Amino acid sequence: MKKTLFMLVAFLCTMFAANAAAPKVEGDLKCLKGQEAVATKFTYNNMTVGKMTEQAYVDKKVSEYNEKKAGRGDEWFAMWESDKEKVYPVTFSELFEKHSKIKTNNLEAQKYTLEVNTDFFEPGFNIGIVRQDAYVSVTVKVYETAAPDKVLAKVTILKAPGRTFSGNDYAISDRVGEAYAKAGKELAKVVAKAIK
Repeated sequence: MKKTLFMLVAFLCTMFAANAAAPKVEGDLKCLKGQEAVATKFTYNNMTVGKMTEQAYVDKKVSEYNEKKAGRGDEWFAMWESDKEKVYPVTFSELFEKHSKIKTNNLEAQKYTLEVNTDFFEPGFNIGIVRQDAYVSVTVKVYETAAPDKVLAKVTILKAPGRTFSGNDYAISDRVGEAYAKAGKELAKVVAKAIK
């Protein structure tokens, strides 16, 4: 029985992974050949969260949390904004670097910049007995840092899934961080293929 259950779970995980995050590439990523590092920029322009605009989602959550306990919604919002700066770029970059062998560096100017815009954000949920995985869809623009209006390549990754292997991803940042890691890995694959 245990063996059958394990095989079923493994099959479903394989199917899930195979159907997720198929990148669409426009332009030419060969410009990154020979680059040891790139600059990265993370944006959230016109991002939707589930079926809502980000602003509508944030307003709703802040209001709900503040109704339950004064100040809790404000704390939630501070964490929401912090995660966009300190968690998601890190998890994305870690797997991008690992699988592309190109370093990301926000501190020093590099010849090329990867601008990662989050188009869609599904935070999912995990309440122990019931869960829904997180997803993100991103559009990555590649351009010379000195000429940001001249996009050399664009990669679209739809619904990169996020969940931890252990299932202990009760915090939004844990689930969504894994989705960004998956998106970084998918981007790295197409970059590595283009520059080999």
